[in-house]
Amino acid sequence: MKYSNKSFPEALKEIMEKKDTVHRKLASKTNFCFTYFCVLKKRKNHPPMETIKTIAKGLEIPPEYFLEYRVDKLTKLLKNYPYVTDDVFNYAQELIKKNTIVLEAE
Repeated sequence: MKYSNKSFPEALKEIMEKKDTVHRKLASKTNFCFTYFCVLKKRKNHPPMETIKTIAKGLEIPPEYFLEYRVDKLTKLLKNYPYVTDDVFNYAQELIKKNTIVLEAE
């Protein structure tokens, strides 16, 4: 499954539409109140990581689908292995540079 690069509220809305899942159905799978999902879709900030994991499980997708989860996982990884930070940073800069060049050429 492709990962989303959208914010959590947008990604949640999108995946629920793709899976033809309504709030009540997801609520029964996650033990969250169905109105909570309406709040999540309108919220500017993402929920806690444990909530993202629970929602992903209810949607039968990996939590990595959500951008915020991947960013959190990467942040923890870099904190645990600080000696790779420069390499990751340089790699990210090169990716951005390559993508910018490709976009400019199109």
